[in-house]
Amino acid sequence: MEIGIFGLPLSGKSTLFTLLTGVEPHSSHKNEAHTAVAKVHDRRVDELSKIFNPKKTVYATVSFTDIPGYDLAANQKEKNRILQFIQNSEAVMAVVRAFKDTSVPWPTGAYTPVKQLETIETELLVRDMEVVEGRLLKLEEAKKKRKLSADEERETELLHLIEKGFDENSFASQLELAEDDLKLLGSLALFTAKPIIVAINLDEDQFSANDYPERETLLQRISERNFAHIELSGKIESELMELSEEDRGIFMEELGISESGIERLSRVVYEHMGLISFLTVGEDEVRAWTIKKNTPAKAAAGKIHTDLERSFIRAEVIPYDEFMTVRNMQEAKAKGMVKIVGKEEIVKDGDIFHVRANA
Repeated sequence: MEIGIFGLPLSGKSTLFTLLTGVEPHSSHKNEAHTAVAKVHDRRVDELSKIFNPKKTVYATVSFTDIPGYDLAANQKEKNRILQFIQNSEAVMAVVRAFKDTSVPWPTGAYTPVKQLETIETELLVRDMEVVEGRLLKLEEAKKKRKLSADEERETELLHLIEKGFDENSFASQLELAEDDLKLLGSLALFTAKPIIVAINLDEDQFSANDYPERETLLQRISERNFAHIELSGKIESELMELSEEDRGIFMEELGISESGIERLSRVVYEHMGLISFLTVGEDEVRAWTIKKNTPAKAAAGKIHTDLERSFIRAEVIPYDEFMTVRNMQEAKAKGMVKIVGKEEIVKDGDIFHVRANA
């Protein structure tokens, strides 16, 4: 899974990228995109590792791409180049700046968080309008020469529906299209159909006060667009990363928080993209695996290894919270807490999962 981090210049976008991935983009390549993998923070994995003491602990991961700042003063060719970096992203993290810092200039014409988000929305909408209009023209030309296929007819219906939404400044994602319809439109890679998470970058005072200019207006707009959001402070997160574990705990207690913004961000991304983690445990490895919600057991087994999906017989499953009441797999089995399930059983977030398969 790849998430593109997009925003206007000096929004703190690259700072978040570095905090997530531990990779600092090289200053001499600031106009290029940088992709790196981030560990998905999961305290369940930490606790299970303490119990099983495995040779290896593996967290779920997400790829993030730090897209160059979208400069409104750039020429259209450069704007198009930057927008192309969103093409292969499954979701977009739109970073908007609320923090005050007289040494960091605001983007021209976007001096507030709401204005920044409006600007980002407009750029994504305009790009998709052109794509939808172009595809509809091609379908109309094809219809003059032959009968359209059922898929093409459905695609035409969907595109007209999306086009109507554009007239009202609505994103394609607000239509909540079925999975089959999204697949039908997949080749168009519509930016407005992608899940969007708005990361609001605050300063320390704003974070402590849980307030900043236009907060209510911004959050209402995010809700209306069916976006997800997180409020965090890049400065605070940077400070937390530099502290020892003990000092970090003290600092977080002073701030009145139980987890870092980067940990919260992992959860927001998962929830908004309809993702969950199931867990495998043992002396060799404790590991989190990422799947879509409502994935059946046989398909989840295939995430571990394709051979396990092909030779799947049954799976042993116990929810994490239930396991933690005994903290021992043999005892859990003896008490009948471990269920034996078939291939159609839906795997839930936090399920500890063991596959039984043919040799």
